[in-house]
Amino acid sequence: MAQTPAPELLELPRELRGARVQLRPHRPGDGVAFFDAVDRHRDELKTWLAWVDRYRTVDDAEAYVRNMAGKWLTREALILGIWTHAGEYCGGTGFHGFDWTVPSFELGYFLHPDARGKGYGTEAVQLVTDMAFDVLRARRVWATCDARNAASWRLLERCCFTREAALVNHSRDHHGALRDTYFYSRVA
Repeated sequence: MAQTPAPELLELPRELRGARVQLRPHRPGDGVAFFDAVDRHRDELKTWLAWVDRYRTVDDAEAYVRNMAGKWLTREALILGIWTHAGEYCGGTGFHGFDWTVPSFELGYFLHPDARGKGYGTEAVQLVTDMAFDVLRARRVWATCDARNAASWRLLERCCFTREAALVNHSRDHHGALRDTYFYSRVA
């Protein structure tokens, strides 16, 4: 069995570039773009995302991006902003749950509504998943989504993730409604 080096010692790319998007770890100053994307689309984003109301001010958003920048360095979270090549903020993706002994990574992603339907999400998820297998030596990348969120599970399927399970009445969502959850994965 191959020994996994200490996660902090893994050399990670400074950015991932695709045909339409570039992904990079958050850095100081990104809070303005993050806040603007969340604030302009707050009601729509809250349909699926429980965390939206944590970011009520630019300072809240700036604290978040700086926290994620620090966690990138310590490998506690590997969150990247999704940007067009023209510098427009589209959303975020990355890994927020790990098992370095496998290694296995839980994928998350979001796009604000103006960035949807352009292939940005598919490209971003593919780029970050490739990084997991190629750089982080992942054996498994997995994600969950609300079964009603067809855009989310279709994105995963476009990126060659396999639906492993459909759990009925799996949990309550952040609105209090019972939620069916799909589990997806890609394995090495």
